[in-house]
Amino acid sequence: MPRRLLTAAALATLTLSACVQQPQPFHAGRTVGTTLDDTSIQLALNRDMQQALPHFITRIGTEVREGRVLIVGTVESPTQRLEASRIAWQIRGVRDVVNELKVEDPQSFLSYASDSRISNQMRVRLLTANSVKAGNYDIETVKGTVYILGIARTQEELEHVAYLAATISGVKQVVSHALLADDPRRLERPRHASTATYQ
Repeated sequence: MPRRLLTAAALATLTLSACVQQPQPFHAGRTVGTTLDDTSIQLALNRDMQQALPHFITRIGTEVREGRVLIVGTVESPTQRLEASRIAWQIRGVRDVVNELKVEDPQSFLSYASDSRISNQMRVRLLTANSVKAGNYDIETVKGTVYILGIARTQEELEHVAYLAATISGVKQVVSHALLADDPRRLERPRHASTATYQ
């Protein structure tokens, strides 16, 4: 989990993907209903992936935000990577699937420990940053890459969150899948599984 302090300009890949069902597109926080929906999706996702994918618990991480699913980690084959997307799209309420799985060897214990440190440090930074609403973000770290899922109230906040991640010791890359609060894609309806494109 390497080493250097990195600038957000060099490292933050702001990949804006997604969807959501909210009647107020400019509201950055989740409603109680959306939170319950996300929890239901998360439970179904973890259950189905654990049944279908070997080593799910130790090699794969998932986050759900407003029906958008982020899948990170490592798998043994391209087939398993596609299967993870297929499983996610079969779950009722899923609006988008961001598959960041890599076909690679599993992490070492030291790499996993470093990732945990980075994720914990990032969560502390979000909690203590006056200009950031920490509850709007989910964080996963795999082999030094920090993945961000969530909703940013402004472009400045979006960039600041990426900067906070990029300047943590050991971070190699930041990949942000956060959306701006006023992104019209947050109002899109869930796509039926038969229309989904697996990646």
